[in-house]
Amino acid sequence: MESSNLPVDLYTYFYGLVKQIPWGMVSTYGSLARALGDIRAARACGVMLSQNPDPPNIPCHRVVMSDGSIGGFTHPQGIERKIELLEKEGVKVKNGKIVNFENVFFDDFTTDFPLRRLKKLQESLKEEVIVDDRFSTNLVGGVDVSYEGRMAFGALVIMDSSFHIKDVVVKKVTVDFPYIPTYLAFREGKIIGGLLKDVDKDIVLLVDGNGILHPREFGLASHVGVEYDVPTIGVAKSLLIGELQGDKIIYRGKQLGWFVKSGKRKGIYISPGHRVSMETSLRIVRNFLKFKNPEPLRLAHMYANQIRQKTNTDLAKS
Repeated sequence: MESSNLPVDLYTYFYGLVKQIPWGMVSTYGSLARALGDIRAARACGVMLSQNPDPPNIPCHRVVMSDGSIGGFTHPQGIERKIELLEKEGVKVKNGKIVNFENVFFDDFTTDFPLRRLKKLQESLKEEVIVDDRFSTNLVGGVDVSYEGRMAFGALVIMDSSFHIKDVVVKKVTVDFPYIPTYLAFREGKIIGGLLKDVDKDIVLLVDGNGILHPREFGLASHVGVEYDVPTIGVAKSLLIGELQGDKIIYRGKQLGWFVKSGKRKGIYISPGHRVSMETSLRIVRNFLKFKNPEPLRLAHMYANQIRQKTNTDLAKS
């Protein structure tokens, strides 16, 4: 199997792109997203700029909105400081917009479009997904990740069919990939893999994300399942693609998942990840439902938040 662990620290790669913007010129969030390989990364570009670790050398002030508006700026002096830095470089600003925007606009980035490579990898690994029951265990795990900036706090909870907790594993790591829709596996996959290393993988793993209910039929649950050879089921809070026909989710004439009404809100969206059939994925999730989310996932969410909060408290005391 081709490994998904491609050498893509997207933060470092992105900051390298920002450094390419010449003195006295500006670019846009959309242009940077396209240089990464997918316009869906535009929002993530804003997030990464807000976490700029070296503002003097990574000129985030040179990134503006697509219409020439200044946009935001993470600095104590805010937009005023951004305008000051731009005007020092000869970029004129009037009424919050770049003057002669087209004359100072830069998008000639040198790039190998990393997101395109990751998309091709997903399309390749998709062929290894098995939507059939290939397991023999009554142990079900739930995994979730909580975030504080670039720090991720992961938790894995394993339960039996009687709701007895058999194991709990937690980890904290620094992430090198922002949240980008349809690329969640490259943000959380290695975190989940690290949790799985510390437990017996003879479980069915519930993942907070999609399985085959994904534009490339290869969401986070499928990716984790194939990468680590573990049966997985995706349990998502929102519908990424497809339409409801009763309790079935249909996309391009094919069933990719289920809708289950649960909790006080709308419900959850279930899809096989790997080595679990469509029918079994629904049955297992229903068997573990007490509240909105199945218990292993609900408890994993709680543990992940607890370790994040404890870390923040410890830092505040130090």
